[in-house]
Amino acid sequence: MSRRFDPGAAAPATETSRTSATPALDPIAIEDLLALQWIADPRLSPDGRRIAFTRVWIDREADAYRTRVQVVDAAGGEPRDLTSGSLDSQPRWSPDGRFLAFVRGEEGKDKDAHVYVLPMGGGESRKLTELKGGGSDPAWSPDGKRLAFRSGHNPALDREEKPKPKNEPCRVVTRPVFRWDGASFTDFDHLKHVWVVDAEGGTPRQITTGRAFEEDLLRWSPDGRRLMFVSDRREEPWFGGEHSDLWAVSPELETPTDGAGLEKVVEFTGPVRQWAMDDAGRIAIIGFLQPDSYRTYDRPSLLIAEGPWPAKVRDVGAAHDFDFGEAIGSDQHPPRGGGETPLAFTDGGRVVITVVGRHGASQLTRVNLADGHVEALTDGSHEVLHGSANATGTSWALTVGDAMTPLELHSFDAGSKKLLRICGANDALLASHRAAAIEEFWYESFDGRRIQGWIAKPPGFDPKKKYPLILEIHGGPHAAYGQSFYHEFHALAGAGYVVLFTNPRGSTTYGQEFGDVIQYRYPGDDYHDLMAGVDAVIARGYVDESRLGVTGGSGGGLLTNWVITKTQRFKAAVTQRCVADWASMWASSDFALFTPSWFRKPPFEDPTEYLERSPASYASSIDTPLMVIHSEDDWRTPIGQGEAMFRALIQQRKTAVMVRFPAECHELSRSGMPSRRIQRLEHIRKWFDRYLLGKDAPEYGA
Repeated sequence: MSRRFDPGAAAPATETSRTSATPALDPIAIEDLLALQWIADPRLSPDGRRIAFTRVWIDREADAYRTRVQVVDAAGGEPRDLTSGSLDSQPRWSPDGRFLAFVRGEEGKDKDAHVYVLPMGGGESRKLTELKGGGSDPAWSPDGKRLAFRSGHNPALDREEKPKPKNEPCRVVTRPVFRWDGASFTDFDHLKHVWVVDAEGGTPRQITTGRAFEEDLLRWSPDGRRLMFVSDRREEPWFGGEHSDLWAVSPELETPTDGAGLEKVVEFTGPVRQWAMDDAGRIAIIGFLQPDSYRTYDRPSLLIAEGPWPAKVRDVGAAHDFDFGEAIGSDQHPPRGGGETPLAFTDGGRVVITVVGRHGASQLTRVNLADGHVEALTDGSHEVLHGSANATGTSWALTVGDAMTPLELHSFDAGSKKLLRICGANDALLASHRAAAIEEFWYESFDGRRIQGWIAKPPGFDPKKKYPLILEIHGGPHAAYGQSFYHEFHALAGAGYVVLFTNPRGSTTYGQEFGDVIQYRYPGDDYHDLMAGVDAVIARGYVDESRLGVTGGSGGGLLTNWVITKTQRFKAAVTQRCVADWASMWASSDFALFTPSWFRKPPFEDPTEYLERSPASYASSIDTPLMVIHSEDDWRTPIGQGEAMFRALIQQRKTAVMVRFPAECHELSRSGMPSRRIQRLEHIRKWFDRYLLGKDAPEYGA
């Protein structure tokens, strides 16, 4: 780690619990998921006095998520509703703070969302857009007279309501990437493009068009003369590494453009994941410069561009081996709420404030652009997820949480470094329940590499007792557990389990080498990191070694499968949205042709490497009772991956059961329908209860 970053020495093993909890309170349970609420997308008013945000909650009767825009004083107080709809989100202040744009959805599968404007001095909101294809991501012009937005409306095709065919027609596919998990098949006739509408109303005008590219991260230039956006406009983006560009276009175009008239703003090879521009034209980017050779992981950094377009970038974060803009994994990031990674200039453009991921935490930091010095503005005991700043970058609205607390709304003053909690959405639930105690610890793996982990202990934990243990494995594989609230872990701990979650090699928030070391070796040594963590907890004396369980999703499902091919120490396993057969994964996943980053060659050129790293190849060595949980509309790790594991064990007359979720995608555990999220957790608990606690579960057979 760079000596320039000094958030304080690495903490020793620490334990966090709610001191206000009493033995009379119930532990957090599975069904408490339905009572949780979320604060999302905080937006600070231009004068810094108010914060608008999206509140998300669950409508139990409708089995759906609801969203509404609220406002609260930045100095503290009770939030109040600004809008009355149940699908309102994306609040955006006008430059003078007199109006608030937002997006309102309507109930129904084929209903579109539209942009509205609300006068903050009183009065009803006005609908600005009514396009088939909807409108989203509103952005005010600097003079407050216009709004830009994105829409999938196609004027050539959407003029009249055409009768739908009785049966869905065939699709002609010419690109290897033609569908995305959670977003259905790509409709190339209705890609999201840039539009502009007068703030007082009128006919929206289309600025960009085309059947090959979309535009995202839409902003106005500070002088109002350009609309700026991020787009990957390569003809064949599946060949080559991750890449996108920052573009600009005149908002005065009379005819929408598919490329002519676009200006490339910055010149570098790599992705733009977030960006901000100051009044002097300096541009801050969260992204990375593509290396000469392919890597499975590229550490995101802070890039700065200035000067005539296309401007060259310099990597301000190059001297630091931590991950800029990195979030921490959680099942409690707001579903349907949105939000942006904090990023803003301050001190007259000499400093950028953003977040870095370091050792399982996400901290707000101050980066001096002259020398690259990084100063931590918040400590490493929490996660800063989303936020926005005033024009000078001195005042902030942030969502901040930790392993014990779901994200709460905070204000932050960059001068005094004062982080003030404004409100939480789950105060009553947390006060009336006993959460698990969370202990952070470090341990050594087989080769001496230090690994960070956490232990969730049941409420009323007694170190003299022996508890069953569940190892939870994160996916990605380039992701991280840490200082973020995980309802699943608290619910399992509340059911009497010790829950172990760790960040094996390949995880983010530990720098480039730690993340990239698993290239062409995944799964591999990360398995040994996980087992060393289990051994370290068993050595403490309070875990019953005969009652171990293991589970994980996505990459964690892959590793769950891998673990039970390598050892019989686990008495039950639950693999979720897993990878089992890399060759079929290569051919069917929504992201295509993941060579040479993950594999050196495609499977038809070198099938051996795919077979050697596929858990299904070793299914004959599995004796652990296995539950397979998979979603039928999962296109990231298609359901055939789970079926491969299930059928391989059934073929051998070994113990296996498959739980299939209709109409859900890869995001079931984080943003699936509430009732299905509950069902998933109930099946996980019942499976472990059966094999680790000896409870009956007749629904799974004899």
